[in-house]
Amino acid sequence: MITLVYSLSIFTLLLCLGSVLAAALRRTPDSCRAFDAAWVGALLLFAADWVLAQAPPFGNMRHVLAFFPLVMVPAAHYLRRFRGLELTAWLAGASALALVGALCMPLQAGWRQMPALQSPWFVPHVTAYVISYGLMTVAAMLTLASYRRGQLLAAAGEMVRLSLPFMTFGLWSGALWADAAWGGYWAWDIKEAWSLLTWCIYLIYLHVERYPAFAGWRRPLLLLGFAAVVVTFLVVNLMPKIESMHSYAQ
Repeated sequence: MITLVYSLSIFTLLLCLGSVLAAALRRTPDSCRAFDAAWVGALLLFAADWVLAQAPPFGNMRHVLAFFPLVMVPAAHYLRRFRGLELTAWLAGASALALVGALCMPLQAGWRQMPALQSPWFVPHVTAYVISYGLMTVAAMLTLASYRRGQLLAAAGEMVRLSLPFMTFGLWSGALWADAAWGGYWAWDIKEAWSLLTWCIYLIYLHVERYPAFAGWRRPLLLLGFAAVVVTFLVVNLMPKIESMHSYAQ
């Protein structure tokens, strides 16, 4: 099963890279087909990880990074259909980076959930956050691209509006989960604090974008929000000296 997981990871990575290459050769339909095939590969990888871990595969950073293509492909379809934006190559490249990160992390066969994780909130909480972080990654990419194509900034804001309900649900469900597991809704754990800060930044953005007088704040807030996502998702988990109740995900 370990060999299958590695094989599916590499297969999905190659499909993402193939999508990028096809786009570079101006073969857009082939790029889209390759990225769609990568979604199928990522789904098979998710299923194989579930069998290998003997639990829902959200228990560590490798699991979560391998899940990212499952978010990026629908985002590419959404932007193409509703915004007329062809960003398959960019999102395929982001998916490839996530898969490279996943391949650099060790596999854990027969991963056992600690008692606090044996909760009905586990899967919906983590899934909501992974979806929101994936969409915020798309928003950040659109924000950077908007420095050259200003109309992309509106699409970045739309990604935030799609993402924030998932992030809100993740924050809310995490509080309910914490109360059930540890007897309190909030403990100001470092990951909790950064999650709240990230949510607040994006909430401020949604209010700021409504007023033309604050138009100059839109890009800085979007990039600041994504920087907070990176700290929450990567830095807090990967820094060994940072103590957190979420250290199981390292």
